Parts: sequence; C-alpha cells; structure tokens
Amino acid sequence: MSPRNPHEADRTINNMIRTGTITEHKSKEGKLLARVDVHGRVTDWLPVNGLSNSFMKIYIPLRIGEQVEVHSEFGEADSGVIHRSIFSEESAEPEGADNDTAIISFHDGGTFKYNTKTGLLTMEAISEAKIIAPHIELACETSHCFGSMDIDGGLNVVDGISTDGGIMDGRGDLSNFNTTDGASRA
Repeated sequence: MSPRNPHEADRTINNMIRTGTITEHKSKEGKLLARVDVHGRVTDWLPVNGLSNSFMKIYIPLRIGEQVEVHSEFGEADSGVIHRSIFSEESAEPEGADNDTAIISFHDGGTFKYNTKTGLLTMEAISEAKIIAPHIELACETSHCFGSMDIDGGLNVVDGISTDGGIMDGRGDLSNFNTTDGASRA
C-alpha cells in the first residue's frame, strides 16, 4: 500500500469551500443550476441551495456576477452545492439594515421591512399592490387612506359616517338633503 500524497490532502481541503461568482444559470426539471467562476476556472453545472420543502418554497432569481460559495463535501472541484449571496461592495446590505430590522429589497425599489424594536411593518410597491383572498379582515385601532378609494360592492357601516366633502348618489347631491317627516326624495 503506497503512502497518501500530502499534496492531495491540501488540494481536497482547499476545494471544500470556494468563493466565486455566478457566470450562468438555468432551471432543469425544477432544479436551479448554475456555473461559478472560481479564480478563473468555471465549474460544471451545480445545484443551488435554497429554501424549499413540502411546507413552503422561496425562490430568489440568481444574477450573473452574484458572489457565492461552493461547498464540496469531498473537495471535488466540479461537485458541490452553491450557497448564495455574500454581501459585498457590489451588492451591499439594503439601506436601513440594522440589528432590529428585517428587509427584503428588490432591484426596482420595492421593499418589505419589519422593525422588531418599533413593531413597524412597511411594504412599498413601485406601481401597485394586490391582495387576493376570499375574506380579508383588518383589525386596527385606526386606519388612514391617502388618495381615492373605489368600492365595487356594498358598504356596511356600524358606526357613523362623517365627511368634509359632498355626498352623492345615483340621483344627485345629498350634501344638503334633509327630511323630518320620513318623505323620500323625488
């Protein structure tokens, strides 16, 4: 039995965790794959680590040039798994990041922020936001809507309604409509 080559052990250890950048990516049979440039050498297609199981899946598109780590359990240069996104000068932490604020920030400026110290949840969409569900319940002490609101359906109010503007219906202006005898408007 020949003795093990000490240089082979060094090569194996050096290849276990490598840092590089995404050069190309694709999805094959529902599995995200990418090639990584590690010190001028491009790997074969490798799977990308993600959050996915029978409970929930989270998909974040890869970007060419994204800095990643390749973890190869046995130190093989063309095998392993890509672990995503290392903050760098080219891709720094999102603005407002601190020890109390979780942030999801998109390239077009859309953001989700939650600050555990203040309890403030902020969602900002660039063009529009949609919530689609059979039933939505808002439970809050007060709410404030800026801008116009259209309601396609009935409106039921338990408490009173007050307005600084006029009130209109399909037959005209109700702003100054008064009746003391129960008469209906003609």
